[in-house]
Amino acid sequence: MTRDQAACLLPLYRVYGTTKASPSDGDWEVLLETRDAVEAMTAVHESEGTFWRRLTEDGRVVLDRV
Repeated sequence: MTRDQAACLLPLYRVYGTTKASPSDGDWEVLLETRDAVEAMTAVHESEGTFWRRLTEDGRVVLDRV
């Protein structure tokens, strides 16, 4: 198995952010896309420049409005 094939087996994390206090689905912007869970968790708990952050794993919301 190549490194690229192995990477595809890892979940894809996306961190979204919004400056809206009561966001709709269209108000979220992708801030980070990574396969590194630690990097994703660190980014979702930062607050610089956003009001809310959201973390998804393979398209499913894991943490909403952090």
